[in-house]
Amino acid sequence: MKALPSIQALWTKHGGKGLHIFLVESQGGTLEDITQYAKDRGLTFPMPIRNGSSFENYQGGNGLPYAFVIGPDNKVVWQGRSGYEAVIDAQLKRIKYPGLGKLDVVKDLEKSATLFGTGEFAKAAEEAAKVKEKKGDDAAVAADADYIIARVDARAATLRAKIDAAKGAKRYHEAVKHLEVLSGKGFKGMAAATEAEAELKELKADKEVKEELKAWDALAKVVEANEKEKNAGVRKKNLESFAKKNEGTAAAEEAAKLAGEIKG
Repeated sequence: MKALPSIQALWTKHGGKGLHIFLVESQGGTLEDITQYAKDRGLTFPMPIRNGSSFENYQGGNGLPYAFVIGPDNKVVWQGRSGYEAVIDAQLKRIKYPGLGKLDVVKDLEKSATLFGTGEFAKAAEEAAKVKEKKGDDAAVAADADYIIARVDARAATLRAKIDAAKGAKRYHEAVKHLEVLSGKGFKGMAAATEAEAELKELKADKEVKEELKAWDALAKVVEANEKEKNAGVRKKNLESFAKKNEGTAAAEEAAKLAGEIKG
């Protein structure tokens, strides 16, 4: 697809700043095929597989390629085959507070919303609570303050859920990453951040966790080497050798799974 470089350029420029890109595969490719296709072309945005879903109810939905631009108010603002770059830029300019899920707030909560948009979640909630305490009799102020506080709590809760899921699967490298975010500057001062900081220290001191983290680091190197290897048989053998050497770890189970997905 000729459009891929321009799509990647948009993702590189705006990813994480309000733009979400999903290039839906709809020609029957396997996960391995799509993953390799993306790696070969340096594509880093999500590429879900269509499977049984259908776009038949959308104009041009069955033609390839075809794009839909959904604005920050969740409405399809444009669809077609080319010219979406300018539309995306225009829609992104509408987003004042990235990640908040709300285009505007009352004037008294603009500072709080701005703090949220820059990733200072604890300060955003603190500011919102302060404003609500002073002007909570104003229904609009109270509503926006509650909304921002709820969004901050939801951010922390999402990270907490990811941490628990990662620990349950012994994917400690992921748990550590999420704990570092939750205990970091953005949430500092919140009870969830204080708890995460203590949990992170405890996790890193655990002997079993250390072994698992070591195995995950080693697997990352094998995967990185495999990305440069064109021979599928060699890639498969590398993963199988790792799984055997690190038997008993969650990283070994992941390696075996990845090896099983390789054809040949």
